[in-house]
Amino acid sequence: MNNRTLLIVFGICLALFLGAKILKGNKTSSFDDAIIKVDSASVDQIKFISAGNHPEEFELKRNGKDWVAVKSDMSVPASSENIGSILGQLSHLTAKRIVTNDVAHYSDYEISDSLASKVRVWQGKNQVADLEIGGFRFDQNTRSAFSFIKNAGKPEVYEVDGFLSMGLKARFNQFRGKQLVKVSQEDLTSIEWIGNNQPKQVITKEDGLWHYAGMEAVDSAQFNTYLTGLVSAQGSEFSDLSSTMGLTLLEKVTLTGNNMIDPTVITAFAAQDTLKPFLISSSVNPGAVFKSDSNGLYKKIFLDLRPFWPNGK
Repeated sequence: MNNRTLLIVFGICLALFLGAKILKGNKTSSFDDAIIKVDSASVDQIKFISAGNHPEEFELKRNGKDWVAVKSDMSVPASSENIGSILGQLSHLTAKRIVTNDVAHYSDYEISDSLASKVRVWQGKNQVADLEIGGFRFDQNTRSAFSFIKNAGKPEVYEVDGFLSMGLKARFNQFRGKQLVKVSQEDLTSIEWIGNNQPKQVITKEDGLWHYAGMEAVDSAQFNTYLTGLVSAQGSEFSDLSSTMGLTLLEKVTLTGNNMIDPTVITAFAAQDTLKPFLISSSVNPGAVFKSDSNGLYKKIFLDLRPFWPNGK
């Protein structure tokens, strides 16, 4: 083989090598890992639609400097911490890879109208994101989590960090207040209990000590333990009810104290549920009715109070 032939062969090989590099570079550069591009400071509305045959729909809306969560005719303040988390997830939503762009394989990743949750985002009147949130996976070998997302109207299904996308499967109750008491333990001066067809019981604080019926001192250490549980009490499971009108009242606790505009009234009602027979509400959290069994919220507020009067009933 003469030198001229060697040069031709070398030139062809070089051209093939450079062509492959260029094609590879173009393929790499065509993959944009930013699934959406939003300005978190300009987002003012986010709509969530859960998966399933009976999807839950609700919206987060900016109201001046604050946010509210709105579902049907219910509107509740949304905590800045929760909003910050959602906006952070949206602004850092990046893809690891494309897993498919074939509609026949969407169900493998729980991307379909019935399986995927949906998140829609607006900046003013402009909709800047329309996402479908698919399934969640956890790899035991690598101890890593991942899930799947696609833009509505586009074929690509992306694999993303699992925990990042799971936060976008938000539910309305995540944004509802769960507190029943909004007064410090030190400010409380009186606790009044009323039961159904039972005599009223009152425990008051005088000179830093708590007394039953204004006379008999109660065990300070034990009562402070009760108060600590009382002021930190939070509901964990919401009832579908937004009002307790028409329900049978079982017990009522009224809290008064310093730095309180109005007393806090916590009520327990009978529920038609054998596992969680109590419905509990508080005047400081209107519109919220919590379910409870006899060992949960109901015990912390009502049952744990009873040992501090003579008959304990």
